[in-house]
This record gives sequence, structure tokens and C-alpha cells, in this order.
Amino acid sequence: MKKTVFVCDACGYETLKWMGKCPRCSGWDTIREYKIDKTENPSHEKPIIISDEEFPEERIVLGIDEMDRVLGGGLVSGSSILLGGDPGIGKTTLCFEIASRMVELGHNVLYISGEESIKQLASRKKRLNLTKPFSILTSNCLDDILHAISEKTYSLVVIDSIQSTYNTSLPMLPGSVGQIKDVSSRMIMEMKKLDTAHIFIGHVTKEGVIAGPKVLEHMVDTVLYFEGDKMLPYRLLRAIKNRFGPVDEVGIFQMQKHGLTSVENPSQFFVSERSDIGAGSALFPYITGSRPLILEVQAITPKTNFSIPKRISLGYDINRLFIIIAILEKIVGKSFFDCDIYVNVTGGMKVNETAIDLAVAASILSGYKDINLGNNTCLFGEIGLTGEVRRVMNMDIRLKECERLGFKRVFCPKGAEVANGMEIIPLKNVRELYLLAFSGKLRA
Repeated sequence: MKKTVFVCDACGYETLKWMGKCPRCSGWDTIREYKIDKTENPSHEKPIIISDEEFPEERIVLGIDEMDRVLGGGLVSGSSILLGGDPGIGKTTLCFEIASRMVELGHNVLYISGEESIKQLASRKKRLNLTKPFSILTSNCLDDILHAISEKTYSLVVIDSIQSTYNTSLPMLPGSVGQIKDVSSRMIMEMKKLDTAHIFIGHVTKEGVIAGPKVLEHMVDTVLYFEGDKMLPYRLLRAIKNRFGPVDEVGIFQMQKHGLTSVENPSQFFVSERSDIGAGSALFPYITGSRPLILEVQAITPKTNFSIPKRISLGYDINRLFIIIAILEKIVGKSFFDCDIYVNVTGGMKVNETAIDLAVAASILSGYKDINLGNNTCLFGEIGLTGEVRRVMNMDIRLKECERLGFKRVFCPKGAEVANGMEIIPLKNVRELYLLAFSGKLRA
């Protein structure tokens, strides 16, 4: 039995009648007529009673430290992973190294590429010095993929990319909303039945989000974003969603000649270039997932040439920057009406937690007063609207990381424990920070 539906090629909106304009995306002449087979399935799945003992969670520890960390301890059998990132950032390289490591551990791997030829893939594998062989299929057709995974048992299947895969029974073009929904749901269902872990490599739009319907991120178990500046050696692997581990976990890799390597000491990596810092710089212990990192916040406050001064922030919420500036003007008594203010979190990190407020305020005051805080000072704490420095989560973990890296002085909210060999300076409000750090008494 065939059912006739009308589907928008742009957004996937379905209706029972034709329309000239799509009511969801407002696109004209985008709705097409499709006939769908509605064949009833004679068999029905029956509910079962499960227990933790019957279905234990099986993880494969890859041995790639940063990848294992982001995944929550390793690759879960049968899990569905969506990996997104800018073109040329290293998504294929990362998946090649994961596939090679799986083969080293004694698992069968299938790499499906719809964008590169066998010759190109073999050349990439040789360039990365990956000696372990694994199966490669160059096809975009869903039927070919389903046939390949049904013929042999694989522990991991990589699809590069999900946007290029299509179902021949659907008239929509590859990459359209309907195609992505259909092929992703079919492959996820089939490979979960086989308990096969699978990685979908997804393209991103110019806004930095994964191309295609948002429902794709809801269907998978884990969503990873591979980020970084292609002109710089480091890469950040960020977990946006993870059903088997912590979210907002970040793995740090370094792109080298023969592929990606895990960064063993991320805090040291981010502050390695601080041999001789100047004014306008402050260090901040950042908690990402389950791990602390020491990040650097930089600020400059040049005289403005415009009637309205500019406020630019990279890696820090611009709205909170406006609030911090207003608090400094009100509580500290410094006026920034004739200054542009530029704030940057180095390393390409994007910090969403409010514990960075104190470091941002210190970097602005440091740049404005032209006073160097020194290499041995760290700051953290949330700043309220009345200027008070408020407590934040995981204060003990932040202090231990500062102590491990040899910092001598930490400005923080009251209530922090005293650390051995490190001076803890508790603050009630941001005015105390100004009086203590920029009065000349504590200069390094």
C-alpha cells in the first residue's frame, strides 16, 4: 500500500496536500510529492524485563588518552557517535587512528567513505604510519552499507560522511533533510541490533553547527565537536552530548606530521608561552568535565577613536563582559567610557562558567593600570551585581591544580581551604581585588 505525502526539500516539513510556500521555513516551491510504501510488519517486538547483571556495559579502552576521556572511559559497544567539525580540521585523521587502534586490540573495523577514493584513503593511511589493515568501503548507497555490515561482524563502523549517504528508494537529493533522517535512523537501528559501535562524520554549516536536521543529534548517543585553528597545531575535542559519560568534557590533541597525539599536560600546554607576560593578563583554573585546566585571560584597553567604545570578547560571554565593566565602573570607580575593551581566552577555549569573572575583571584592570600580576598568580570567583565575590563549584580541585603547577598566590572567594606552600587571598568584593593587587603591595 502506497501513501502520498508532500515533503519540503529544505526543512523536511510534511503535509497531506501541496502548498506553494512551506509554512515552516517559508521557502517557495520546495514542497514535492512522494509516494511511501506503508507495508505492515507482521512481527512485533515484545517487552522484556532486564537487570543490570544481564546487560553489563562493555567498553573498549582505545589507548588514545584524550579520546577515552571524552567518551567517558572508552568506546561503548553498540554506541552511536556523531563527530562534527570544520573542513580540514582532522576528523578523518582522528577516525583513521581510532580504527587502527581498534584493529591493534583485535577488533574488526569497517571504514565507509563516500567522499574519497581507495587510492586517496590508502595514501592517507600511509602518511599517518598506520600499519594495521582494516576494511574500507567506498560507497554512498545505503543498501551497499547495510549489506556490508550484515555479511561480517564488525566492532566499529565509521561512515564518512552521513550527509553524502543516500537511500535510492527516496527521490530526494543526498544531504537533504529527508535523506539524512532516513539513512541515519536505518543505520542506527541496524547497527544497534548487531551491537556494533558506529561513528558518523558530519559536516558543519558556516554557523558551526552540524548540517542537517537537529533530530540527528537527538538520535545518537554521543555528539562530539572537533575544533581548533587549522593554522595552529592544537585541536579540541568537545563532548556536547554523552549518554555514557560526562558532558562538556574536552580532549586536547596536537596535530603533528604523522597525525594526532594526545596532550599529556593540558594546563602546561595552554600556559607554555607565558615566559614573560605583560600587563592585561590573568590566569584562571577552569573545570571542564572532570578535569581542571589553567587558562589565560587577556585584555587590552586602548583609547577609543569612536563615539561609542567597542567591546569585543572571544571565548567569554559578551553580555557578562558588559556586566563586569559596569561593576568595575560602579564599585571600583574607574571609568571606561573613553576606552575600547578587548577580552580573549587564549587557546581557542570557550568558557561558560561564571568562575572566570574575577580573572576577566583582573585582566581588564591590569591592562588599564598597566600593572603586571606576575606568573605566579591565579584568580577565580563569580562577581555579583553588587561587586561581591561569590563562591563557585569545585574550589578545592581548582586550588590543587594551582598548587600542582607551582603557583604562589591565588585570589578567590572566602571559604577556600589553605593549600601548602601557596598564599590564599580571600576576597569579599571586587574592590578588595583592586586595592590588594593593583596598589603595588603584591606585585611579582
